[in-house]
Amino acid sequence: MLNNMVFRISDSELAASDTWRYILRRHISFFGEEEGFQGLLQWIGEDNPSFEHLITLAGSFNATKPREPFATWLFVDAEFRDLVCRMTVLDPARGITAAQALEHPWFVENHDEGVL
Repeated sequence: MLNNMVFRISDSELAASDTWRYILRRHISFFGEEEGFQGLLQWIGEDNPSFEHLITLAGSFNATKPREPFATWLFVDAEFRDLVCRMTVLDPARGITAAQALEHPWFVENHDEGVL
């Protein structure tokens, strides 16, 4: 695996009153591709209090603090990247089920190798 806690935030961010903001921003950075993000916004609706928070967080990325899409992490096994990206799609209508995840080639290939 990665031997890395990808959602680990700094101690100061963890102690902040708005810890959720740092964690959610990281999630959007890693897994918030445009189509999935738009699907999430449509799913929750404009009346949801989180709608504006999500818009604000998505707009906070720039040249000095860019997005870091997990799909571009080439040091991670391609099959594993594909599985994680499918499991973390922000749009609830597009995410895969647990059964579909277990049928993914990464699980099939690694089950016999004792990785799991």
